[in-house]
Amino acid sequence: MWMNGHRASVRGVLIVCAVAIFAAMPVRGQEPQVQGQPIPMPWPMKIGLQSYQVSMRLPVVDQVVLVPDGATYIDEISRWDLRGRWPVLIDDAKYAPMFVRAFKPARVVRRASVGSMPVGRAEREALSQQAILRAWSMPGKDSAAKTPAEAYASVGFQPFGAVFASMDDPAWTAGVALAAGRGQAAFWVDGSLGQPSDTLGSEQFRALAKQVEDAVRSTGLPSMQLGDAIDAVTICLSMPLKAEPPRGSRAQAVPQGIPSKAGEPVATVDGLCRNEDGSRWAVASNIFGDEVRSAYVAMSSLFLSPRSAWLVNTYASDGDWAKYGLANAAKLLRTAQFDVFELSGAKASVVGWLNMLMSGCKAEVLFMNSMGNMDFFKMWQEVECWPEDVPVLHHPLALHFIHSWSMTSAQVRETVGGRWLESGTYAYAGSVYEPYLVAFVPPEVVAARAADLMPFLVASRWLEGPVDATWRVTLFGDPLMVLPPPSQPQVARVPPPELDAAKGEMDLRAAARASLVAARGSGAAMDYAAAMSDVVRSGDDALAVQLWSLASTKGDDVRAACASSALGPLFRARESDAFLDAYKALTSPTPQEQDMLWQLWTQQLASIKDAQTLGWFAQQVRPVRPFVDLGRLAPEIKRVSGSNAALEVVGAWLLKEKSESNRTRLKELMAKIP
Repeated sequence: MWMNGHRASVRGVLIVCAVAIFAAMPVRGQEPQVQGQPIPMPWPMKIGLQSYQVSMRLPVVDQVVLVPDGATYIDEISRWDLRGRWPVLIDDAKYAPMFVRAFKPARVVRRASVGSMPVGRAEREALSQQAILRAWSMPGKDSAAKTPAEAYASVGFQPFGAVFASMDDPAWTAGVALAAGRGQAAFWVDGSLGQPSDTLGSEQFRALAKQVEDAVRSTGLPSMQLGDAIDAVTICLSMPLKAEPPRGSRAQAVPQGIPSKAGEPVATVDGLCRNEDGSRWAVASNIFGDEVRSAYVAMSSLFLSPRSAWLVNTYASDGDWAKYGLANAAKLLRTAQFDVFELSGAKASVVGWLNMLMSGCKAEVLFMNSMGNMDFFKMWQEVECWPEDVPVLHHPLALHFIHSWSMTSAQVRETVGGRWLESGTYAYAGSVYEPYLVAFVPPEVVAARAADLMPFLVASRWLEGPVDATWRVTLFGDPLMVLPPPSQPQVARVPPPELDAAKGEMDLRAAARASLVAARGSGAAMDYAAAMSDVVRSGDDALAVQLWSLASTKGDDVRAACASSALGPLFRARESDAFLDAYKALTSPTPQEQDMLWQLWTQQLASIKDAQTLGWFAQQVRPVRPFVDLGRLAPEIKRVSGSNAALEVVGAWLLKEKSESNRTRLKELMAKIP
């Protein structure tokens, strides 16, 4: 069984109605009022408003806490209460710095480990349940509530979403945080459903849908119609993103005007949370990934307030394509005081796109229209780009991506969707199969809905009418995440408390300064490396660039120790030569470090005049699709060293290439060189 029946009781925790904090907050079922008169409000705006109000009324402590492991993560979340909460991330070199750069906290804290997680699943679930419960308690006040369900009854408040997670699946870190952060009902589940690239069988799908429905019904809350208590469901575990079309009473008609063939899959989450007649009773979404990324996804959803929006449209401006234009969406977002950058028409060419990649994507929200498949996307005039051209992100990103097949194998970085997720996308509306254009909500509509505080992923879903059938657009992330317009009041922050030495808390910026002082005294590579790592994690790119300038003069061992940490700040600062110097100090570059190299330098290859440097780049070609880098490098080798040199470089790759599709591409490239 995917879920044990006796454990299908509510595991979530409800927003505790502390009078001083929530006195003015409407509960579910109440309409906002003006002069005592109710204001009718569509259900998606209700849940968005409630999510926004929860964020506004729970104090946010102006700090980010980095923890080393899952046990410490639960322990830190258990310190949340009604006096304040704050982002908690599992310390890493990629996602934690991205979040810190976006959140800009007054302080970054690193905690020592509390030890290992309990071995038994029941003990781990109990820890999670207690963390959720404590997050909605008021210290110093007696409470008879011993379980979340009792806490619900004691405060007379209803959850407006449900979370499903397994303590055996690493995405539990998202489930615990979202249940605690949003006041959702949470259910612990058993077993494995499969990988995101798998397809769930029809009978498996029916069983899953019933188990989700039964669990939500077990809360005793009205939930089988939109506008009832539970209107959003988040499944935080690895699962097939595609499913065979459900049979029998749950079968859905294909959306009008869309051709289909028997047996072609649909998006799993789009088929969940529907009644026997096909109508929705909630919008479902999925979060999968390791503990580090899943925690990052949840914290980005709970704590970030994006201010910059990019819009990229590669479609023509006539026919049905015009309905998906981005000009009106850009106007709406500007009116809401987002910082808007627009790339459309001829400007949305491959050249325009590659120019944009040179120091990474600074967007926090991105609307993008493209044609293609799981392993390529097309820019203006249908010129192809590849997963290698998915940008390295400066900040966590919410993405509305009109494109076919992008999420077909979303756990694989060599697909378009997989690369977006790996790069740091925490909310994603995209397709698992060929959906056809009408399956997507036009960006103008999504932008208008989001500006009215409708949750971003809910706004990306058709919610009524004949097109709202079970189809092929999937949702990744927190379905209750809203994008409060910069023109609206933002969450106020309270100063952080004194550090707790007993819990092994350390101010990361102070630690970086101490490491730098030690490095200047000792000259030791390990001290310089510690200082560089801590500076980057604290979000100070400018200081990291300065520190690299110092470290690079201290010898090869110091350069090698600091190079990996320095690459990101140098890339984002567009310090091309310094980046190249740091890259050459690496022993074995990671795939993302390779992406940064090519995204920063592809458009600068034409400025290189010596054969030796171009030859070095030929040795850095990314191996999965060598024709991508070679297609941009070979013309420059030909320019400097002649056709024979370019043919020799490409021919060397052809000799060792085993993939037939790559061999075909390489042969086509060689034919273009003379």
